Amino acid sequence: MSTESNSTARPVKRFRIGFLSMLQIMLVVVIFLAVNFLSSQLYRPFDLSQDLDFTLSPSTSRYLSSEVVSEREDRIEMTVVFRADAPYYSRIRPIAEEYSRLSKGKIKLRFVDPIRANDLAETLAAEYGIVFQQDLVIIDARSSEERETSTEKQVSPHVNIVKFEDMVVYKTDANNQRRVVGFLGEDAIRAGLVGAIEGKPRKMWVLSDKSDLNAEGSGAWSVLSANLISQNILPERVPLAGVEQIPDDVNCIAIIAPTYDLTPEEMKLLEDFWNRPRSSFLITTGTKDVPARLRAFLRGNGITPQHDRVLAVKSGAIQTAVTSRFTSGVEFTRDLWEKNTLLEGSTQSLDVREGDNALLTKGITPLLLLESWPTFWGETNFPADQVEFDEREDNPGPVALAAAVIRGAPNDEQLAKEVSKMIVISNTGFLEPKHAQPQNLDFLASCANWLVGRDELVGEGPRSLRLYKLPILKPQVSFINRVNLLFLPGFALLIGAIVWSSRRS
Repeated sequence: MSTESNSTARPVKRFRIGFLSMLQIMLVVVIFLAVNFLSSQLYRPFDLSQDLDFTLSPSTSRYLSSEVVSEREDRIEMTVVFRADAPYYSRIRPIAEEYSRLSKGKIKLRFVDPIRANDLAETLAAEYGIVFQQDLVIIDARSSEERETSTEKQVSPHVNIVKFEDMVVYKTDANNQRRVVGFLGEDAIRAGLVGAIEGKPRKMWVLSDKSDLNAEGSGAWSVLSANLISQNILPERVPLAGVEQIPDDVNCIAIIAPTYDLTPEEMKLLEDFWNRPRSSFLITTGTKDVPARLRAFLRGNGITPQHDRVLAVKSGAIQTAVTSRFTSGVEFTRDLWEKNTLLEGSTQSLDVREGDNALLTKGITPLLLLESWPTFWGETNFPADQVEFDEREDNPGPVALAAAVIRGAPNDEQLAKEVSKMIVISNTGFLEPKHAQPQNLDFLASCANWLVGRDELVGEGPRSLRLYKLPILKPQVSFINRVNLLFLPGFALLIGAIVWSSRRS
């Protein structure tokens, strides 16, 4: 019976099995190639460094995905001319790649080693009129028409050269030697990119004859100017006396720590500027009360600087460094909502009339941006031997420390770009180099960009990569050398001898 069953068994279809096997192999190969192709086109890199050193800041990411970059007809050429063995090549390369990735192809990136690709480097030097004395990044944001008609690229305002010295922070040590203590690759490239796209910086007048703002190159002016320049905003120290009309290309007027009052003619000049479309003011108060005419102007727009000093008493000691909190609700400070900061120096409180119907009917909208902790109050009797809150005279906390004013119709699509804006900060000490803090500088940069109509650059900005040098004494160096040259090799020989002895036995 078994013989019959064997004789009637169906023949093995070897061709069919072979065909199915080949088909499976081909499908596996196709899937493998498809996965590799898709992964090369659609991928998401992850920054695994401890401090996220290669992750771009929220404001930079927001700018690269904004209409300013994404809706450009022509791509931006970014050429990183760095030696492959340069100390910071491993840092600038991933940052530049992130710029290209987040721009979704609008930034065409290429890397050139001027030593290995000498011919290409010479071509770039002749093309852009530069000399490769240091590593640099070339950002070319010209339109296709300008590329065809231009013969000298170096004179185009849409071509920016970001040099290595613009990317690092130097510090002079005790031996009068300069050494690198920080790296600002993202910040420098972003400033160059914004400058290349816009062609020329936005202009801000800083009134030099109305305040005690320190001379250029020191103090608050150095922090203010460096912060504005990194946002492609050109600050100019200008005396208002003698000015007959504010030029149309001035985007903003800054009055920092006003000490001297304006004349009626000067006040009329500022009011005319405020009443024209797209005008803006940046005002910070100082150690003295705001002059009368300027104070009246601010009060008419819903913000009144108070005659007080913001402070608190802790363990019997007067605390004038004001712990404060960024309020939520205003879009251009979203990255800072509910975060704390510290304002050092002299701080006044502000009376911000939010929701005032009389102001709203005039198209004036005051908005609170920053307020103190509830433990701080506005002391009207300062300085004094003893400070104590008096509810009859003092201003109870939390008190307003910074506010914005919008004049116009920001919710109307046709008129939103015509509104005028103002920022009032009741402290100038935060601009001092010894008091400068990242969150305050981000706040200042966001305010400046919002005032000049560049909303896509507001928010948390780039961070400086701080470099630290570990001090090691000569005896410690000698001990480390002995460990590396004697103890470790001796320990390895001992382990080898033990293994050899165990095998012999």
